[in-house]
Amino acid sequence: MNAFQHLRIFAALLLALNLFMPNPVLGHSGKPKFHVVIDTDGAIDDMRALTILLASDDVRVLAITCSGGTLPAQEVSRKVRALLGTFHHEGVPVGISGEPAIDLPPWAGFAKAVSWGTEESMRNVPAPVPSDRLLQQVLATYSEKVSFLALGSLATYARLFSTSPELKDKVERILWYNEHQIEEGFNYRCDPAAFKVIQGTKLPLVVLDAGDRDYAFNQSFIDRLVAHPSSYAEHILRVHKQDQVASKVGDGHLKLWDDLLPVYLNAPVLFDLKKEKGMDLVSLNPALPTGFLQETIAQILASSNATNNRVFSSFPLDTALYKPAYAGILAEVSGKYGLQEWKAICMTNEIHGHTGIYSIIGAKAGIRAMEYFNVGINNLEILSFAGNRPPFSCFNDGLQISTGSTIGQGLISVSDSISRRPSLIFSFNGRKARLELSAEIAQRMKADIAYGVRTYGLKTDAYWLYVEELAQHYWVDMDRFEIFSLEALN
Repeated sequence: MNAFQHLRIFAALLLALNLFMPNPVLGHSGKPKFHVVIDTDGAIDDMRALTILLASDDVRVLAITCSGGTLPAQEVSRKVRALLGTFHHEGVPVGISGEPAIDLPPWAGFAKAVSWGTEESMRNVPAPVPSDRLLQQVLATYSEKVSFLALGSLATYARLFSTSPELKDKVERILWYNEHQIEEGFNYRCDPAAFKVIQGTKLPLVVLDAGDRDYAFNQSFIDRLVAHPSSYAEHILRVHKQDQVASKVGDGHLKLWDDLLPVYLNAPVLFDLKKEKGMDLVSLNPALPTGFLQETIAQILASSNATNNRVFSSFPLDTALYKPAYAGILAEVSGKYGLQEWKAICMTNEIHGHTGIYSIIGAKAGIRAMEYFNVGINNLEILSFAGNRPPFSCFNDGLQISTGSTIGQGLISVSDSISRRPSLIFSFNGRKARLELSAEIAQRMKADIAYGVRTYGLKTDAYWLYVEELAQHYWVDMDRFEIFSLEALN
């Protein structure tokens, strides 16, 4: 290794240490660096790549389209929907494309057998729509330029530009995994004509290849993921414990291929670049230690834990900084529901002026709404049906503080119509959903408040002590994935 290569590796190490500093569920930057659409053909490395992209704090996934290649497009769409449901990102839209003119590859049987998630997890994810229509909608309403990522062929994007050539002005670049000897790549051979269409658009095309070294998904990689826990890393580990997958891990058969696209997006300094025929051909620097590549991927996955603080360098987790009652629940609650929810409810209690059940439920609702679209703060437009009369309207304070969709930001409004139980309609990039608290929990809240008023009198010191103790139980016991119903509205 020459001095220049040593310098690049050292620079990469420093970069990673500065970029990936996650705070120990799902957190996302309100202003991500990268805005992407992803096309997948259903291979197991696609599952890992999608998971890394969904986890990355600096990436916003606007849509996932499913095309034939490793598997038929319909089968791919079922896997993608199961994956999105597993992470509670039901609002990330899914498109479905056509089939290639070639036979399924030898590894199709294995790819089909790999479960990306359960039938139950897929239940609340809307059915796919035609990819052309979906991408036209996404690009028409989004304010930033978008990067197209292709984990399979280029067919989906080629069809879009053939029918709607004006949309190329909304696209920043295309990143594609394929061999640098273009015509030898399986992804190229799925649709050679699509490659020519993409070249004709004159859009920047980045073609990524692993290079001369094999990087395997093996036990040492598993150990890295275990050392940096997140819901995304844990799901990758679960998938690779499936019998048919674990045997291939043990054999060193599974390679890091499409997984490298999100690595390039987050840390391009790790790659070598060669320009050829109007394309950027990139591959991992061969001097890069395998362990560091594994660490980089693990850190990107763990970046999903970031709370993206504005004032705190990290949100306080020292129990000595909390009153005894809250110090006693800190570890349990932050471990069960994630640091993002813990922070949101702590801030809600401080700003709201007391620890109350409606404001806490509002904060849980806001976190759940952001997860639905997989976005960070200051991105949702909210219409609340909780009115303006306490205690019901206290729900609105939790919504504002957890999502950043505040009155001052102009992102929340309160309907004149008041629902029988806390509910809201929230939207992102033209897509809407309704969230509503379950009737059982809503009735329990009313009964608990009524009991406090009858027993202690309204707004007495004893009443407020009762409400605070009650709110602690709601904070600990109410799982946001169980107490709300969600419905896509378009």
